[in-house]
Amino acid sequence: MAASAGEVEMGLGEVPPVADRQVGASAKMTSTYSRARKTKEKPLAVRKSGRHARPAVNISSMEKAKRLTVEKNLDIVAQSHLEHLKLLILGSNTSIVRMSNSQTAEQSQFREGADEVTQLTNRRSKKRSRVWDFFKELPDEGKAICVYCQTKLSYHQGIGVSHFKCHILSGCQEFPQDPDRNEIFPVRDPAADGRGFVVDPAVTRDFMNKFWISANIAFRKIENSFFKKMMKSAHPSLNVHGRKILKKDCVGVYDEEKKKIQNSLANSGSSVSFTTDMWTSVQELGYICLTAHYIDEDFNLHMHTISFKSVPYPHNAAAIHSTIMDCLHDWDLSNKAFAITLDNATSNTAAVNKLKAKLWMDKPFGGEDLHVRCAAHILNLVVQDGMDIIKVAVEPVRDVVKHVNSSGPRLQSFNLLPEMSGHKPKKGLHLDVPTRWNSTHTMLEEALKYKAALTSYADVQNIQGHTVEDWNLAKRVCNFLKNFADATKVFSMHKFPTSHRYLEEIWGIRGLLVDEKYTKDDFLKDLCKDMKDKFDKYWDQPNKVLLVASLLDPRYKLVLLRFCFTEAFGEEISEERVANVRYWFTEYYEYYEHMAESSSHRSNIHSSPEVGGSADMLPRQKGKRKLELAFALFRQQHRPNRRRRSEVDMYLEDALVPLREDECFDVLKWWKRNVENYPVLAKMARDLWLPNRHLVPRA
Repeated sequence: MAASAGEVEMGLGEVPPVADRQVGASAKMTSTYSRARKTKEKPLAVRKSGRHARPAVNISSMEKAKRLTVEKNLDIVAQSHLEHLKLLILGSNTSIVRMSNSQTAEQSQFREGADEVTQLTNRRSKKRSRVWDFFKELPDEGKAICVYCQTKLSYHQGIGVSHFKCHILSGCQEFPQDPDRNEIFPVRDPAADGRGFVVDPAVTRDFMNKFWISANIAFRKIENSFFKKMMKSAHPSLNVHGRKILKKDCVGVYDEEKKKIQNSLANSGSSVSFTTDMWTSVQELGYICLTAHYIDEDFNLHMHTISFKSVPYPHNAAAIHSTIMDCLHDWDLSNKAFAITLDNATSNTAAVNKLKAKLWMDKPFGGEDLHVRCAAHILNLVVQDGMDIIKVAVEPVRDVVKHVNSSGPRLQSFNLLPEMSGHKPKKGLHLDVPTRWNSTHTMLEEALKYKAALTSYADVQNIQGHTVEDWNLAKRVCNFLKNFADATKVFSMHKFPTSHRYLEEIWGIRGLLVDEKYTKDDFLKDLCKDMKDKFDKYWDQPNKVLLVASLLDPRYKLVLLRFCFTEAFGEEISEERVANVRYWFTEYYEYYEHMAESSSHRSNIHSSPEVGGSADMLPRQKGKRKLELAFALFRQQHRPNRRRRSEVDMYLEDALVPLREDECFDVLKWWKRNVENYPVLAKMARDLWLPNRHLVPRA
C-alpha cells in the first residue's frame, strides 16, 4: 500500500513494489516539492495557513537548526526520488533494487539528523548551574524549592537563576556552616583568561632585567635575532633594546635593591653580624665576600651578600682590614656591626684585631670574643689531622671506585651485575677528594650501599677486591665520620640561627672523642687521640659569645652547660665554670639593659601616689593633713630595700621547655611569643644568634 502524502513529503514512505506506483508517487513528491521551492514557501510543519495566519514569533536558534536540518533532508529525499524516476523510465529492474537501497540509506541519514537535533534539544534543557545542587525544580508549580530551608522561588524555562544564588549566599537560614558560601560561587577574574589585559612595556622591561641577572645570562644574548622575534610575536609594542642599555638597567636594579636592603638594615632595630671568606683565583687575584646577617623585630632571620670585591696584593691583614672597613662604611654599618665569623687563617686574626679597636671597644669585655672562628672549618681541621690514620681503610675503596669510573664500558659492566638488579643504573660512583674528609665520608657511605656489587665487580675484572674484614673496617670508619658530617651540616645551615646549638654539637663531638667505644678500638683509638689534641687546642677555652648564646635556648639554659662541664671536668671545676658563664651572661644583659630605654618603666622614687605631694608642700599644710603627708614621706624614705628580680633571674629560674622527639623546635618563634616577658633578653638574643660558619656564594 502506498505511503500517505505526508509520509512521502517527509521522506518516510515505503518503496512501492510496482513500478507504476513508484513513478506516480515520485512524480507527485517531486512536483509538490518543486512548487514549494518556487513559491519560497515553508515546509508543511511550519507553513502559515489561511488568511488569518498567526503573527510571527521569535524563533530560537535551536528551532532554526532543527528546521534547517529538516529542509536539508527534504532536499536529499527529493533528489533521491528524481534519481528513482529516471531509472524507472529506463526500465531497469536492477535500478529498482538500487533505488530501494539508496532510499533506505537516505531515510537512515534523515533519522540520524533528527536524532542529532533531539540531542541538541536535550543538551539545552540540562541544568549545568551550581545552584541546582541546592534547589529542586517543581515544574507543575513553576517554582523551585531550596533543599535546606524549603523556600520556594519562581522559576520556569528560560529565566535566570541569579535569585537562587543570592538566596544561597545570604538568604538561606538553614544552610550548613561547614562549606564557605563565598567559595561555592567564585568570582571569575577577567585577567585570568587575558580579557582586558594591557601590555605594559615598562613592567616587561623590568622583569627582563631581573631575569637576566638571576639567570646569569651574558648581556650580548639580548641582541639575538630569534629573541627579538619572540618578543615581537608576544606583542608588537615590545621593543628589545641593546646590551649597553641592558647593562645600564641592571646597574639600576642593583642600586634600587641596595637601597631596599640599606633601609631594611637601618630599620631592623638590631645589630648586624657578618661572615666572610677569601680565596685566590687561578689568575692569582684575591677576592673577599662579605655577608650580613640580622634578625628583625618579627624574629625573621635575614641574610644578604653585601660585598664581593677584589683584594689588592699582597693579601695580608692590612689589605683584608681595609677592604672590610670600606664595605662597612659604604653600607653605613660601622655603628651596627656586632660580630664577624672567619676561618683560622693568621691574616684573618690580625685583620680582626685591627677591627676591634674601631668597632667594639664599647662592647662587653672589649669585644675580645666577637671574632668567632668558623666551627665547620675547625671540625675540618680536626678530622683532617686523622685522615692519614684511616688511609688503610679508605684506599681500597677509592681504588675500586676509581676503576669503575675510569671508562664507560666498565661502568656499564658494573650496572649489569646481578647484584645491581635492585638498584637504579649509576652514571658514576662518588669519588672523594683526598683533601676533603666530608667527600671521603660520602664515598664510603655510597660504597657500603653497593658493597656486594663492588665485590663482584672486582672478581669479574680480576682486580684487588675487599675482604669481609676490609668492609667491616670501612663501615666503622664511616660510622665514626658520620658524627662529624652531621655536626658540619648543622653549622652550615643559613636559614636558621646556629650559635645557640654550639654547645650541643661541639661538646657532642668532644664526648665522641672520649667515648670508650672508639678509644678502645684498636684501629680508631689513635685517630681519637690525635683529634682530641686538636680539639682541645681550639676549644679548651670556648668563645664567651657562643656560650652565652647557648644559654638563650629555653630547652637547655644552664642545665646542659652544667651537664657538659661535669662530664668533662668533674663537679668541682664544673661549678666554677658555670659560675663564669653566668657572670658573662649577666654582663651582656646589663649592657643591653643600659642600651634599652627602660627608664620610663621604673617607678618614681620621689613621688607619693598615696597623698599626691612632696616635702615642699609641708609648710603650706595644716593640722591632720600635714601629719599624713609627713608620715607618707617618712615611710617612703625608710622602706626596706628589696632587690628587684631581673630578667636573668626570672628566665633562668623558669621551667625548661620540654623536649619532644621528632619535633623541630623553632627558637625564633618561642622568643617572639615571649618578647613581652623578657624584652631585654629578646633584644640580646637577636644579636647573639649569629652564624657559626663563614658563608660564601657558590659559583
